[in-house]
Amino acid sequence: MYHWVGMATRDDEPQVQLATRIPKDLHHRLRLHCVETETSQMDFVVRALRERLDRLGTRTRGARRREKPPAA
Repeated sequence: MYHWVGMATRDDEPQVQLATRIPKDLHHRLRLHCVETETSQMDFVVRALRERLDRLGTRTRGARRREKPPAA
């Protein structure tokens, strides 16, 4: 079981609001887990997304730049 402490976001990072629909049972499990681990839902979701995207090798904005095609 995970127990995350502190904010999952960095103070210098701009934040945006994410609105999404998830199955009711999943939301219930999320709430229960967060209560049991004294973690906010926002912290849990941010960390879970970061971990998953890191495992997939998804890069951050600006890390991958498209090369311009050679001038004709």
